[in-house]
Amino acid sequence: MSTPTHFKRRLAAELASMAAEPGPAPATRTPARRPRARFTVVAVTAAAAAAAVVIPTVSGSGSAPAYAVTQQDDGSLTLEIRDADGMSDLQDKLDELGVRARVLEGDDRCATGAPPEAPGAHLRYPMTFSDADGPGTVHFDPDLIHEDETLLIVVGTREDTTIRSLSSRLVTQVPACSVPNIGGGPPAHA
Repeated sequence: MSTPTHFKRRLAAELASMAAEPGPAPATRTPARRPRARFTVVAVTAAAAAAAVVIPTVSGSGSAPAYAVTQQDDGSLTLEIRDADGMSDLQDKLDELGVRARVLEGDDRCATGAPPEAPGAHLRYPMTFSDADGPGTVHFDPDLIHEDETLLIVVGTREDTTIRSLSSRLVTQVPACSVPNIGGGPPAHA
């Protein structure tokens, strides 16, 4: 046998055996990751963190939210109280946020009247009011409340539990009750 013929036969036999063997399993293609989806999630999360956080609670009547706490970019809070039914939930939310504040419903028959102000409290007002926002909306900066103080927020209500007034005072001891309209801060600046 000549060498080229021998080579051809070996090659033909090898090719025939390879053709008879089952081929490798088809390669499965792993779907490409979509970096755009990850970017979208990150972008939405970042936008949510940068934007204000609003925490509403539905009032007992099932209508509009009883209150909302909106955290601003600078750390201050906007507080909207629409119905006295949500005051205990509002207190829970302020506690959860770590704000040293107590919410009381004003009581015209409170024997102790208005609680005394904390020393030096008249020099700073953590809570400001805006006539444009309505009687149940205030803005306040938790950083202006000193370690030994609590911001007392007194809610004056009508007979139907809607909000008549909001007032505030920095106190060193939280009273069991307070009359409404105990004072507060200056108008909020636009």
